[in-house]
Amino acid sequence: MIKLLSSSAFSFPKEPVRKNEDSILPPRKLGNGFLLAIADGVGSYAGASNASESAIEYLTSLHPAAFESPDAVEQILKQIKDRVSNLSIENTSYYDAATTLTFCYVGEKGITIGHIGDCRVYLKSDRKLLQITKDHTQHQTLIDEGLYKPSELKEASGKNTLTSAISKKINLHFQEIFLSYDEVCAQDGSLSLFIMSDGAYHSWELRPRFLESTLEDPSRFAANLRRRIVRLGPTDDCSLIAVKLTIKTQLELFD
Repeated sequence: MIKLLSSSAFSFPKEPVRKNEDSILPPRKLGNGFLLAIADGVGSYAGASNASESAIEYLTSLHPAAFESPDAVEQILKQIKDRVSNLSIENTSYYDAATTLTFCYVGEKGITIGHIGDCRVYLKSDRKLLQITKDHTQHQTLIDEGLYKPSELKEASGKNTLTSAISKKINLHFQEIFLSYDEVCAQDGSLSLFIMSDGAYHSWELRPRFLESTLEDPSRFAANLRRRIVRLGPTDDCSLIAVKLTIKTQLELFD
């Protein structure tokens, strides 16, 4: 049994007068689990917000059976790619429309993650957050190829240059992750999960720590991170979804 104990979310533009090209799906009950996601429209192209909205709209239409097949993540992303591609039929100026997408389905057997782009999934572990997804960016490619260490690229340009997104013009290149609950749950069966767009985690990574009591409370975490972003000045549109759940296995239910 999966129970949502607490959740909090925000999504706001870099500048008040500018359109927010992030779209979010706060935790949505789906079958016996919960689905949550952030899509970040690629801002340099027309139709960015339409692309991110299209991705989230498709996720909200899913049936629980969508996650039962072995290739569930790939099939979901293919359907979203088709939707984004069709935007140019409605408006020819949207030919280059693109979006990133990161979603988590907290289901009966574990957590299924689908990821394209540079939003991030974090899980609370002890007193810190562990980054689960890998950024699809030029910097990450250079790190993966062993050409540079993360510290050597800290001040270098290209940090936010994407190498993958959902677009009519790009073949799907995605990350699929499955986490079993015995890997990630605390001793009490609780699980704290976070999805952040790059605008949000930019401020988080400058000083990636809060009090333990803040990490344990999605509402406090969201409020504190938002205050930090506003104080430092947002570098991009900023979105966060934070959830705390409790997971009980079938054996625990019969204890």
